Amino acid sequence: MSLSNDQIFAHAISALTAMLAAHGPDYKFPSDVIWQYMPESVNVDIDVPSTARPHQPARLMKAGYLEKTGGMTRAQASQRAGSSTAEYRFGPKLVPLITATPVGSATSSSERLKDMGAAMDAEGYMVSAAELANFYLAMTVSPLVILSGISGTGKSLLPRKFAKLTNSGFNSIPVQPQWTDNSDLFGYIPTLTPTKYIDGALTHSLLEAKATPSKLVIALLDEMNLAPVEHYFSDFLSVAETRSRVHGNVVTDPLPIELPPIVIGAADHYAGLRGTQLPINLRVVGTANMDESTHTFSPKVLDRAFTIELDDPVLTDFSSATTKNTQPDITALSILAAQMIQQTNAITIQEARAESQPMFEHIAGMLAEIQEILAPAGIKFGYRTRDAILLYLHFWRKHELADIMTGYAALDFCILQKILPKVAGSGDALSGALEKLAAWLTAHEISQAGDQFPEFAGKLDRSIRKTERMAMLLDLNGATRFWGA
Repeated sequence: MSLSNDQIFAHAISALTAMLAAHGPDYKFPSDVIWQYMPESVNVDIDVPSTARPHQPARLMKAGYLEKTGGMTRAQASQRAGSSTAEYRFGPKLVPLITATPVGSATSSSERLKDMGAAMDAEGYMVSAAELANFYLAMTVSPLVILSGISGTGKSLLPRKFAKLTNSGFNSIPVQPQWTDNSDLFGYIPTLTPTKYIDGALTHSLLEAKATPSKLVIALLDEMNLAPVEHYFSDFLSVAETRSRVHGNVVTDPLPIELPPIVIGAADHYAGLRGTQLPINLRVVGTANMDESTHTFSPKVLDRAFTIELDDPVLTDFSSATTKNTQPDITALSILAAQMIQQTNAITIQEARAESQPMFEHIAGMLAEIQEILAPAGIKFGYRTRDAILLYLHFWRKHELADIMTGYAALDFCILQKILPKVAGSGDALSGALEKLAAWLTAHEISQAGDQFPEFAGKLDRSIRKTERMAMLLDLNGATRFWGA
């Protein structure tokens, strides 16, 4: 006789209890391992159909028996053996040392991100707390975040919903294929009417950010690579690089906004735009479909952005959206945005050194090893990439996000988003480099065991999977790249 959903849930709890007794509280596992510990009286193949299993982890997490680590691992069930899947650990009902705050009473960044994820899920948009944390940390570090991937994975919805739930400003800017220079973003003076200024696509966001300095403003560049990004966006990126601290405040060079000259004795209608610097509370999020109809990103763009790929939706997952939705606490969630744009946030590793220097040295050593592996294939990365990774991990630690994203999951995101997008080309040298990189990533968990930073000792499965797929593409086609692999 088939088991009911409640009976399956009860048996899953028993299986988790058996796993805890067998492996201890630090054990981490894919969800399909749970079914290997089902009571012997249950015929798993008949009574727990494979279609009923994917829904149980969400219920177990909601009940406190299971938590995601934020990392990825390999499935072990025969149907999906070897495929990448979410990594779990025991929840607070089984391991009391792992504490949880009830939804709706968020008191920390991690709990606020959990609440935000629950609110998005209630609206039918599925994203894990770790993925939200990754997006949050990327925006904290960089004024530009790129969301790439296949169509229909929610690239445009993520920043829109983030802005809504944090009470932030949001402006959607559809990029046009004919954009060729910065006038499309920053506006221009018509040749025949030199006293007039035509707004650029980014003008409204700039003015809103200047008018509300304590409020996050997100400008969404939708399908940003329909036009060559370095053509219309290079000036923005160059100005972003001039960020420095003067008398405690973050300042930049003025943005290249061409305005009519001031007429003595007349009102200056463009005073609000003159000398405009890049506001510290403005974030640009670009979406990109990587196909034959779009342009690839230049090294200059990749160097200065965090590239988050939304390319592997889990089609067996379903939202828990119901007709009875719990309203999120917008006031509590808006604290996330306020933390992101604080003037006191470190903008260089020098400013973060007092808190994080030992960790910086540890991670920099690992990055140097990756650099040495990739260098024979002509692939290198510089201080800008290193510093962005170190600041990301600095804020991961500062905001105490380890309970929703382990240190090795955070490091995995960094390698995937800041280093691997630079890998492209052909030839035996690249093939050898990818093979060695995959081996290094796989051995990372063992090589870091017992280190002074055990939080970074764990599976880097996101990066391993991408590296393996890039190597496979190289073997099949004679050339490879990050996008679409």
